[in-house]
Amino acid sequence: MKKYLKYILVAFLAVAYTGCTEDDGLENATLSVPSNVAVDFSITQDNSGNVTIFPSADGANTFTVEFGDGSEMSEPFLVGENTLHTYAEGTYEVTVIATNLAGESAQTTQTLVVSFSAPENLEVTVAVDQSNPFLVSVSATADNAAAFEVYFGEDPAEAPTPMMIGETVTYEYSAIGTYTITVVALSGGAATTTYTQEITIVNPLLMPLDFESTTLDYSFTNFGGGDGVFVPIMANPDPSGANDSGSVAYYTKPAGSEVWAGTFVTLNEPIDFTETTTIAMDVYSPAAGVPIIFKVENALDGNIGAEVTVNTTEANAWETMYFTLPVDLAQTYSRIVLFFNYGTSGTGETYYFDNIMLSGAPSSSIPVTFEGGQAAAFQFNEFGGAPTNVVANPYVDGDNGSATVGHTYKVVGSETWAGAYTDLDDPVDFAYSNQLTMKVWSPLANAQVILKFENLNDPAIFAEATATTTVANGWETLTFDYGTVSTTQAYQRMVIFFNFGAPGANNDYYFDDIDYGTPSTTGPMPIVPVTFEENDIPFDWVSFGGGAATVITNPDQSGINTSAMVTEYVKPAGAETWAGASLILGSGMDFSTMHTVKVKVWSPAVGTTFLLKLEENASAYFMEVQATTTVANQWEELTFDFTGISTTNVIDVISFFPDFGNPGAGTTYYFDDFVITN
Repeated sequence: MKKYLKYILVAFLAVAYTGCTEDDGLENATLSVPSNVAVDFSITQDNSGNVTIFPSADGANTFTVEFGDGSEMSEPFLVGENTLHTYAEGTYEVTVIATNLAGESAQTTQTLVVSFSAPENLEVTVAVDQSNPFLVSVSATADNAAAFEVYFGEDPAEAPTPMMIGETVTYEYSAIGTYTITVVALSGGAATTTYTQEITIVNPLLMPLDFESTTLDYSFTNFGGGDGVFVPIMANPDPSGANDSGSVAYYTKPAGSEVWAGTFVTLNEPIDFTETTTIAMDVYSPAAGVPIIFKVENALDGNIGAEVTVNTTEANAWETMYFTLPVDLAQTYSRIVLFFNYGTSGTGETYYFDNIMLSGAPSSSIPVTFEGGQAAAFQFNEFGGAPTNVVANPYVDGDNGSATVGHTYKVVGSETWAGAYTDLDDPVDFAYSNQLTMKVWSPLANAQVILKFENLNDPAIFAEATATTTVANGWETLTFDYGTVSTTQAYQRMVIFFNFGAPGANNDYYFDDIDYGTPSTTGPMPIVPVTFEENDIPFDWVSFGGGAATVITNPDQSGINTSAMVTEYVKPAGAETWAGASLILGSGMDFSTMHTVKVKVWSPAVGTTFLLKLEENASAYFMEVQATTTVANQWEELTFDFTGISTTNVIDVISFFPDFGNPGAGTTYYFDDFVITN
């Protein structure tokens, strides 16, 4: 409530004034002592504490004011003028001294009461930071406010955060929860106005889900048995292989549960399927061949959904499974539903899952490794009695350390021509090489293996080559030479025959790592140093894992790299963690006297890991080294120490992996000038 100070007139007794006559002269004039000294106060009604002091008196020439608050006395000022002073809220005795020309003075003391009004029209703005859900900002406005105090409500013993007029203050909460923010508008005195607002700090649960955060709410809801809401997070029971992360989620399918029992979680935002409709998930299952349904639903309408079933291929080991969902891009999906061992009642078994993320659709193009997404990309169709699928490698050794391989079981009595086929995502590039290599494990030597490729629209258009095993019960690499195969046809269906010409005898055959052999080019090939400047050399990068490498004009000709041409590598969202590109050289790299390789790279971020792998094309020999960027958005030279690399193998393949270990995020990298140095 506004308070007004009434003007108080203090009168003094009149002092006798003796006039002077014209005859007396000025020197004989007698000045009267100032009388009727009084003072008026005008207090500004804005809680500023500004008080204008208006003194008056008879016979006075100047005034001086003692403000009564301990501050210095005012300078003398003339009759008819006033003085301004700023007070804190309180009661003061103000003394006005009136002085005439003769230096005679009189004074009066008047009580001044300064009382502030409570601030009005208090408006507070609370905002959560868009990039950090724990960071809030607070600002406020109010009439008659001198300042503000803010309490954020997390610490019961919290000291207020001062906030000046026009200022914004921030605070970062340490945990999710609901808190009361209190803003106190100060008047400069005792009167205040208070505002409170509850704020809920929620760390939004979004893709990807890696279960490593201590502030996210990973609440899943189980159904069909063991129903309820749970936070199923635990330490990784086997941090190895496809998943070495610290924390994972788990689901136990209770004994006697429904065949459709499962669990679900609702995200805070819909999944963005605009770039890919494939979701990758690491799974640890107690058995291979277990059907897992991955389903997404609209959070408000469970009838709007899309699902796909994929079987596990590993038992008691981590594997990355890929689920390509038939979603309707006109709909939104923010609920993930998981069904483990769908169609079978639970027995109390536990499944672990982790790293649920959007991913590039697994590619079934050459090179074929059956690792990562490729394990799910290949669906073989058998004929003549040769069932074929992708399985865990039963014979891991020095010749083939892969975790996953292809498997053909040629049953007893099967046709002599029994085999299996699958369709590749892209045609075989016979223009690049008319040879293919494939690792094979056969139970017998001298078994004929046919690797055939057909046109999808006309099977009469085909290319096939035969190789013969030389090893029994062991891995070996076979080479298939297609001779003068046409490079204008599209060969996209791959057909494999094991022990062709002999009937089946319940034998197992395994195959893996189908790749291009020696390049067919007869022209010049790149050699180290590789600078990408030569117009007559085809720099045919072979990309893998979802990325794409292309030689282009240098987009940033500055700093340490002003060359005209460089390689651009685009790692799109969902590309594999191991996505990269390979370049076959025209001759081997010479490490006889030097062992260091330097490469100029351009990355948009500090701390980007580049892996350089050097290989021998004719064998499985390789060595790989990592280096990390220290600058962003500019060229720098990374050093890769290949001390100990073989000087007898022909190192004629460069493989480069930008941002190794991380899935693609739509980022572009550049690299240039592969050189050997000390």
